[in-house]
Amino acid sequence: MTTTTTTLPTGRAVALLLLLLATTATEAANPCNPAQLTPCAGPALFGGAVPPACCAQLRAQQGCLCGYARSPNYGSYIRSPNAARLFAICNLPMPRCRY
Repeated sequence: MTTTTTTLPTGRAVALLLLLLATTATEAANPCNPAQLTPCAGPALFGGAVPPACCAQLRAQQGCLCGYARSPNYGSYIRSPNAARLFAICNLPMPRCRY
């Protein structure tokens, strides 16, 4: 009697599963995603009401804000005159960044 093993497809499936798990863990460990701060863009630049989603994302990404402030793409939002108001409304400290 002969037996056939399918280790190659199973091995590939396991490798794919491990890759997916590693990618998910990396994304979870890195909360920096400036696109998620979109609810803050209008209030940061023009004033107005601050939506709860803005405060939630500012809170979740506090460790990322100085990096954004140094960025030519996002710095104007973090350094805008209305940014201090955003942080105050959200009960968060204004980030103190070295430029």
